[in-house]
Amino acid sequence: MRTFAFGCAVLLVACGGSAPVRTQYLLRAARPPQAARVAGPARIGLGRVAVAPYLDQPGIVVETGAREVRPAQNHRWAEPLSDGLRLYLWTALSNALGEDVGLDPADRDRWDYVVDVFVERFHGTASGEAVLVAVFRIEPGAAAEPGTEHPFTGSLALAREGYDALVDAEVALAGQLADAIAAALPRRR
Repeated sequence: MRTFAFGCAVLLVACGGSAPVRTQYLLRAARPPQAARVAGPARIGLGRVAVAPYLDQPGIVVETGAREVRPAQNHRWAEPLSDGLRLYLWTALSNALGEDVGLDPADRDRWDYVVDVFVERFHGTASGEAVLVAVFRIEPGAAAEPGTEHPFTGSLALAREGYDALVDAEVALAGQLADAIAAALPRRR
């Protein structure tokens, strides 16, 4: 019985102090959608936001070598990256355009323009940068005109070491992507 109690005590001590802290990050715009906007139904809608399969997991990804990436075990996105990017882009586009951007896929047929985004790269590098490579497509709603495809490539040096600096740089790059989308959208007539 004493051996069992001693074994349990050793196990508790061994497990108690060595567990690394897991940090979760949200991808959110600094400002929520602003109240003062053009009234009326959304004319622009944010459709599908997809990420490359290697990004579709909780760990924040860092490129460790040529064609090698490693997801962090203890530094993770708090929600699926495609969901976080979609919410970020919705807020940033609404603020940049000064009007509500639609988010509900059921309203897709009512939008004048639909924006779909595919993110190919969104990670840190061993050299201390954050990288975002994406393609966004702007499709006219009911019009017979063809859609247009726009590439986006951006990188930012990290301001300091650490995953929190990487997340800050990735948020800034997502903001640049939102600005590029807003600039490519046709202006209100």
